[in-house]
Amino acid sequence: MRRLLPLLALLFAMPLLADEAFTFRVIGIDCETCAPPIIKALSSVHGVSRATVDAKKSTATVYLAPNTDREKIRAAVTNAGFGAVFPGEKEVGFVSPPESVLRTLDIVSHPGTSKVDIAGFLAPGKVTVVDFYADWCGPCHVLEARLQHFMAGKPHLALRRINIGKWDNAAAKQATREFRAEALPYIRVYDARGKFVEAVTGGMWDEVLVAIEKAEARR
Repeated sequence: MRRLLPLLALLFAMPLLADEAFTFRVIGIDCETCAPPIIKALSSVHGVSRATVDAKKSTATVYLAPNTDREKIRAAVTNAGFGAVFPGEKEVGFVSPPESVLRTLDIVSHPGTSKVDIAGFLAPGKVTVVDFYADWCGPCHVLEARLQHFMAGKPHLALRRINIGKWDNAAAKQATREFRAEALPYIRVYDARGKFVEAVTGGMWDEVLVAIEKAEARR
């Protein structure tokens, strides 16, 4: 017992290493419902004991164990379809992942010059996001980049892109007449059995995530 006393005294004298609070900006928060998926992504990172999100300020705070790799924090946020801007950094917006990542994703594009057989265009056995887009549509590019990051590491997801030109081609007529699309971005989400789940107009990311989750739940 006497031998243990000096050791115990030494242990109590050592400063306790508390988790460090780290706050950063999150790009792409549309509303309060964006907070849960961000918290879920951050909480999955090894070394994170707690995570909170302030949707009004578009910030997240994580409590990190010593020596936690902060780049893993960035990766978790990015793979959830959001962006992370750490203190001292400049915001660069949403950009597509590297070509090495894009090559692993199930993405197919249609020129839109003819009516699309949606059932035949879907990826068999996968949750498929059908994205009606246009090259001139800035928000469409943002949504596509977010979907690309979100799809990374999720082989059960597929993206099918349909170009509607300037609302003047066959695919545009199909989108407006058959699907009642009124604005871009416009996506339609289908489950792994090819059944329609939900449409989202405007690219609201929280609504996109909900639609994909509903499709995944049907697998």
